[in-house]
Parts: sequence; C-alpha cells; structure tokens
Amino acid sequence: MNIFVKYVLLLTLAFSIIISCKEKEEVKEVIEIEQSNKEFPVISEEFLSPWNDDDNIDSPTFYQTADGRNLIIATSKAKHNLFIYNAENGELVKTIGKEGNGQMEFARPNGIWVIENLLLVCERDNHRIQVINLKDFSHVGFIGEEYLKYPYGITVYKNSDDEFTLFVTDNYEGENDEAYPHYYKLNERVHKYSFKYDESNRNFESKLIKKFGDTSGPGMLWVVESIYADPDNNRLLIAEEDKNNLGIKIYDLEGNFTGIIIGDDEFEYQAEGIALYDCGNGEGYWFCTDQDYYNLGNNTFHIYDRKSMKYLSSFISKTSGNTDGIWLSQLPFGKFNKGIFIAVHNDGGVGIFDLNNILNTLNLKCK
Repeated sequence: MNIFVKYVLLLTLAFSIIISCKEKEEVKEVIEIEQSNKEFPVISEEFLSPWNDDDNIDSPTFYQTADGRNLIIATSKAKHNLFIYNAENGELVKTIGKEGNGQMEFARPNGIWVIENLLLVCERDNHRIQVINLKDFSHVGFIGEEYLKYPYGITVYKNSDDEFTLFVTDNYEGENDEAYPHYYKLNERVHKYSFKYDESNRNFESKLIKKFGDTSGPGMLWVVESIYADPDNNRLLIAEEDKNNLGIKIYDLEGNFTGIIIGDDEFEYQAEGIALYDCGNGEGYWFCTDQDYYNLGNNTFHIYDRKSMKYLSSFISKTSGNTDGIWLSQLPFGKFNKGIFIAVHNDGGVGIFDLNNILNTLNLKCK
C-alpha cells in the first residue's frame, strides 16, 4: 500500500474511532493499528472450487459420509441454497434447496454448522435456523422462528447423550436501517437454545434458553456474525465486526462478558470466521479471519492459543481473499492426514488448504 495513502487511512480510522466512541460512550481504548508493517508467511491452497461471485458464498462446513465421501457444504446467499463440493478435489457435486420459506427452502442462508449427522443453517431472511439430516438431506426441523430477526453465525456442541446446545448471533439493525440499534437494545445479540433429535422416530424439539448481550462497556456487541463455543474452557468467542471495535470478544456460556478481548493489536480489516484446532484437554489453537475486502492480498488468518488466548502467529492465503466463513476439520482423508482448512474465496467459492502444511509452517503442535 502507498505510504501516503496508508497514512491518510490511519488518520481517518483513528478520527472515526474517537468520534464513534464518544457517540457510543464506549470505554474501550482506541488502538492504533500497525499490522500492515508486519510480514507473514503466505500459504498456498491445495486447490480451489469453481468460482462465481454471483453465488455469494458465505460460510463452509465439512461432512464425512458413512461410505467415506468427503463433502464441503457452503451457503449461497444469492442463490438461496447450499453448494456441495468434493473435498478431495474442490469440484462442485450438486446444489441443495431453493428460495422459499418451506422445508428444504432457504432465504439468504448464512452461518452453517455440522455436528454428527445434522446440518444447521442460519437463514437471515427467513429469521430461523433450519436443521437437516445429512444421511439423506431431509428436513428435521426449525429453530428460533418466534424470536430471531437477522440470524448470522452459529455454533453447536453436544452436552449429553441426546441434547445439544446452540448459540446464534442475531445482527438485527437499528431504526431506519442503521447498522446497529441504540446501545440499550443490544441485549439480544446472542440467543442460546437447546434441542433434541431422536432419529429413530424423527422427533425433534427445541427451546430458547436465553438472549443476552452487554448494553454498556467493552463487552457491547455492535456488529456480530461469527461465533464459536468452547465448553471445555467455558468460553464463547464472538467476532466483533464494527470497525471501531475490531476483535474477538469472549463471553462465558451463561452469557456473561469475561472482560477478555483478543485481536486489538492484530485485526486491521474485519473480524470474520472463527475455527478451532483441538488438541484435547482444553488445549489447541484458534484460527480467526481478518477479512480485507478491498485488497485480496491482505487476507490474513490470526492464530491464538486456546487456553491463554495469547496471539501466536498469522498467515496470508495465497489466492483466497475477502474471506467470510472458515471451517477446520481434523478428520483425515486422502492425502490430508491431519485434515483440511477451508476458507471462502471472494464470495464465489472456497479454497482448501492442507492443515498439516499450515501447522508445520507456523510450528503449531499439540503438547
């Protein structure tokens, strides 16, 4: 970036941060960002899927079928359906669903999650989460239709033999289509649900546990999308996309802000996707996307220690840019003996990385 242009942008950013903080009565300090001066390793994708920016691909996930097929499933906001890619070569296998508000129909699907044989899809414009059985791609049920306004990011974990816990961000706007509502209306930025599914009789039930979000102080959630629950450490990572409050804010699983914000010194563009490399026993590494939608060459992924939340390193993707959602799978298949890392590429497809290559390049090891 031209030094003069960068200097002007930094001055503009600093000025906008100061003004915005005064308007919001924010207590968080203004951080001057200097990341552009740092050099990070560039890591190449193994391959990319077919690309078409008309598809407006948002978030990916991964599913390994009982017969050994390895699939990447991604949401298409523009086509209102799901794209299924072959994870072994990136080829498009098929699409699932169509625009509508019925079963197996979607309206601007965003966040997506796979757990066991269930696929959960956030639908922003249908104001719900749709649950799908991946064994036969059949409809299971809906979650949150009565409460959700603009659901975006989703995270799910299993807390008993038959019960799951789900968190979803709700990025509802303010009056007159403002980016966010007044601070006192930010108390429902995250919804917590529980659900059960009995596959033998196709019985599905869900219930709202609570809605939460701070309405004052540094834990306020202004613009939210990606979210990731870590039950082993009682943490809930929430990506704050507001340009004046960039970073990952850490809540606990009961909806209380912990006071921890990571990424103040690392994020320069926009905090987007979150993924976990799990080493077991609550150890591992967080992968967090710093999305530059103006310059694809600045698409950066920051790595943090799962326990201490300390910043460790970063890398830049060689081709994939303007990345929204990411997914990390540690299931081995084919030549990927440690699994794969998936990143959305510029709204039109996905890039697939060899996870082992990333771990070796950044010297990330399980203890």
